[in-house]
Amino acid sequence: MATSHPRIQVTEDPELARALRAAAPHLPPGLPRSRQVRELAIAGARHLADEPPTEVRRVLLEDLAGYFEDPDTAPWDWDVLRGGKLDAWPLR
Repeated sequence: MATSHPRIQVTEDPELARALRAAAPHLPPGLPRSRQVRELAIAGARHLADEPPTEVRRVLLEDLAGYFEDPDTAPWDWDVLRGGKLDAWPLR
């Protein structure tokens, strides 16, 4: 299909083939390979843009772990969480 946009060449190496297989269930069925690569690239860019930097992520995870080590400091109500869990997944 003719386009005024520049084209790029991408080699489908084993790593890209694995990425395309992993993405396939999340893409509309029947897309040409070039559209699959395009959709995967756009989704990957969105993911990277939304992802906090590594150091920020590390600090956030350490803070979260701290709430489990000292539950009284957590900014949520553990009883409410337990109640919600039991409502969503009742014990049999």
